[in-house]
Amino acid sequence: MKIILCGRIGSGKSSIGKKVASDLNLKFYSTGGLMRDLAQEQEMKAHEFSHKRTDDIDKLVDDRTTKIGKEEDNFLFDSKLAFNFIEGAYVIFLEVSEEVAAHRIFIDQRDSEKNAESEEELKERIHDRWETDRQRYIRMYGVDINDTSNYDRIIDTTNLTIDEVITEVKRAIQALR
Repeated sequence: MKIILCGRIGSGKSSIGKKVASDLNLKFYSTGGLMRDLAQEQEMKAHEFSHKRTDDIDKLVDDRTTKIGKEEDNFLFDSKLAFNFIEGAYVIFLEVSEEVAAHRIFIDQRDSEKNAESEEELKERIHDRWETDRQRYIRMYGVDINDTSNYDRIIDTTNLTIDEVITEVKRAIQALR
């Protein structure tokens, strides 16, 4: 079983992915985790590694993602783009409105978001970051992450609690068994 959990920024995909993987006894991978692993392999701190040229990092992550998809099974992968590299995976996309995403992130800010002074500022950042990634993926891979045909199941998390989303994701996965 190969599950890819994609989603908008603030949809809860990382928290949900970890919990679902644990509950269903699936190995958990994430693009962020791969980047941290690659940085460590090059004896760099994660923030130093991320300041390298973006295309170089993307290629390393893409190659590692492809390898996981070919050599492993029974995993859940938290990634916006892993579906482009892992054949035969079931792809779930977590949707969320930018307003709700900004609110979620604002009340529980990560270090990368600490400088946000308002939810409106975060909403703009979320929009810009998504669009920047989207344009990069179109340029590099010819893949538009806004194209819903890339996904087998779409779950709108906007009005759901984290527990409700976890239940929906688990139902979708268990239906595959």
